[in-house]
Amino acid sequence: MTARRRFRGIYPVLYAFFDRAGRLDHGAMRAQVAHCLAAGAHGIMVLGLVTEVHRMSTAERQEVVEVVGAAIAGRVPYAVTVAEQAPAAQIGFAQMAAGAGADWVILQPPPGKGHTEADLQRHFGTIADGLAADGLALPLAIQNNPVNLDSALSPEGLIALVRGHGNIALLKAEGWSVDIARVLEALGGSVDAFGGHGGLELLSLIRSGGVGLIPAPDCLAAQVAIFDGLTSGDAAAVRLAQQLHKELLPLIVFMTPGIPGILCYGKRVMARRMGLRQVFDRAPAEAPTGFGLAEMERLYAEVTEAEATLLPRLQARLAAMR
Repeated sequence: MTARRRFRGIYPVLYAFFDRAGRLDHGAMRAQVAHCLAAGAHGIMVLGLVTEVHRMSTAERQEVVEVVGAAIAGRVPYAVTVAEQAPAAQIGFAQMAAGAGADWVILQPPPGKGHTEADLQRHFGTIADGLAADGLALPLAIQNNPVNLDSALSPEGLIALVRGHGNIALLKAEGWSVDIARVLEALGGSVDAFGGHGGLELLSLIRSGGVGLIPAPDCLAAQVAIFDGLTSGDAAAVRLAQQLHKELLPLIVFMTPGIPGILCYGKRVMARRMGLRQVFDRAPAEAPTGFGLAEMERLYAEVTEAEATLLPRLQARLAAMR
């Protein structure tokens, strides 16, 4: 790559909303994009685990990419996860995503357990080299999630992979912030890291050198302001951002123990945000319980109270600095 575009900020990974017949709900997906843009998203991402990428066919994944890309229409950077199994299929999907407006693509490790470091480096390296040979100028990201995916690279494996392939410019680094810091320090600015897990470690992530977060969009407006406050260099804005982050944590912790929980309760929080009356789950799915819904409502009420008090103060402080 002859030029490097830097990406940063909060990139919500969209939920997949389905209709009663189990088809992708285009209207709900466009409404979700509109919500994210109105909340100040720095970018938008699709086909992460929260988008139920592994419950979709390749045709459905392409449908998501095209519908969302058309809805974004270039207004913010667009990132697409590539979850096809074979390297050739990942290369083809990445090319399709570029044609649908993607600004960068995120490569997932091959499915299944038992992959060695050498297997993962060969998998990612083959795709990176193939895309470079095809002339695809999009920067690539590697998704490294030792919590929710079957295979992950060690910090040393990530460092070696990035050093060997110049078009790998980003990491979707969903591991421990201590490990992220080691990788970023070793690579000396040649790669940028986004975190995940709903923002549980957002403060540590930013301190480690991370440039952004890819959460579900449940608390998006608050997390955008938190990120802007933490990176503002203003002591008052940093304090407000830290305080607001603490108010979000109980809801994030409740929803983030695993992907089934966030798909069950997080998607329903997002539906509330968007004014959707009903959520249609794609099987196999965790069914909400009476206790779970009551706890979700209690924690959501606490978040909305913090959003009504702390968020305007933080936003006003940031506005005064501009």
